[in-house]
Amino acid sequence: MNPPELRLVLGAAAAGAGLALAPAGVPDTLDDAAARQTAAAWGLLEDPGRDPRRGGGLVVVLVDGLGLELLRERRGHAPTLRSWLTEAENGPGPGPRALTCLPTTTAAALTTLGTGALPGVTGVVGYSVLTPRIDRARLMSGPPGPSRILCLITWEGGDAPDPAAWQDVPTIFERLRRPDDPAAAGGAGPAAADAPDAADGRPGALAVTIGPARFAGSGLTRAALRGCPHLGADRMEDRPALAAGALRRGTPLVYLYVGELDHAGHLHGWRSTQWLDQLERLDAAMAELARRVPAGTRIVLTADHGMVDTGPDRRVDVTAHPELARDVVAVAGEPRFTQLYVPGSDPEVAARVAGRWRDLLGERAAWVGTPDEAPAGLGPIGPRARGVLGDVLVAMDGNWVVVDPRVHSPAAIAMPGVHGSVTTAERDVPLLLAGA
Repeated sequence: MNPPELRLVLGAAAAGAGLALAPAGVPDTLDDAAARQTAAAWGLLEDPGRDPRRGGGLVVVLVDGLGLELLRERRGHAPTLRSWLTEAENGPGPGPRALTCLPTTTAAALTTLGTGALPGVTGVVGYSVLTPRIDRARLMSGPPGPSRILCLITWEGGDAPDPAAWQDVPTIFERLRRPDDPAAAGGAGPAAADAPDAADGRPGALAVTIGPARFAGSGLTRAALRGCPHLGADRMEDRPALAAGALRRGTPLVYLYVGELDHAGHLHGWRSTQWLDQLERLDAAMAELARRVPAGTRIVLTADHGMVDTGPDRRVDVTAHPELARDVVAVAGEPRFTQLYVPGSDPEVAARVAGRWRDLLGERAAWVGTPDEAPAGLGPIGPRARGVLGDVLVAMDGNWVVVDPRVHSPAAIAMPGVHGSVTTAERDVPLLLAGA
């Protein structure tokens, strides 16, 4: 049996919280029937329609960077997560394994989670992409540089477009409805969670998001998770209380983000003591969440991607290999899933570039090819993605990375913890269900 996909999680949680999804109006996007079917298969519809103030709510915890392999190897440091993992491994639920999208990077995965659509549909196809302002047919010459690239995490660079206008696939939060709301059968539009009385998570909000305060109104939030109030808590330890408070006020669906683990992994590597410190903080916060939320609340914990540790002897520098740099006029993506752009997006040139990269990298690459040949986790390639996605995609194997000093900062090149590619350490994420 194939593992569940990350794109199903938020919609299934909404159904488990007693909510419905209005139609998205976009092909290849999670619909209400599939969300309810998934929720039923996961045991989340055992008592639909319960009052969240009496334990009918649901909390989705997204732990940035917590790959399933990483959790299994370090489970001895996390007694709460270990108990949830053991239950998922031995119980009737869907876990403990889910499959994230490709590339295995935060911007792509959070947008997939938030919309129920894969990156090829949303256009959020990496950490960075060719800026949509550039007509790629006219991109003919010049060395790669940051001015040609849009960072989809910070939404900076390359004359960035408005996030909500460019990524216009409706989010799950925008589509939320009460099941008895006639609008549930109509098109997507402003959700009840956006009602004026819901601005701080008071009754009226169908959902809230919880995470660092700076995320409110950020480019990635507007692209991936727009449509409900954001409750800011910069300390991980403060987020469980906000989640419990929202549930007790009657908000049925809570999304809680934890990014500290990913930051530690990038800076120090996931095998570091710093990463373990953050795992232990996360475990304590999850224990606190389970204690604080109303009895009967369900908790679904997952992640956007895993991580591998790399080092200087595992870096391939594009500028050190003329055969790699030839015919490449822009470089985007991430060191584990590099996107290359060729003059005029000429398919014959792209095929030659792919062949040279394939020959030189050999077994260091897991896969090299064009978007039409990409693995399934990227999803069907729609017009938005075609406008920004690389002409050649390079997914690295093992713990190898591709770096380009013309595009990547020294800090990014030196980063020990990386992700983005197709390995199980990066694609397999936990899917843990717990009850309070």
